[in-house]
Amino acid sequence: MSYITLERTLLYRGKDGQLTRYEIFRNEGNPADNIEFVIVHREEEINEHKLWVRTSDEVSLDHLAPQRNVGFSTMARKSTNAGHGRQISHVIDECNKHWSTHYA
Repeated sequence: MSYITLERTLLYRGKDGQLTRYEIFRNEGNPADNIEFVIVHREEEINEHKLWVRTSDEVSLDHLAPQRNVGFSTMARKSTNAGHGRQISHVIDECNKHWSTHYA
């Protein structure tokens, strides 16, 4: 059995003052580079109350996972996951790019 847990929450404030929240989730059952997905929320005012609303935005992490079984290896390394994969620092970079592209 594996568990999905909230690894980190990032908050960004745009020039208009509106907040954007990125929730980064990881799978407890996988190895170190185990970030599964990111959910994006925007702060909205509804009936004079500020609420978090989930967006339909998708932060793609597919390109962060190393490709497997795709031809002859041209590099020798200690680990097949060394410096690659869905590590938290790479996912934060992707969230930064997404925010600056869509909401900054």
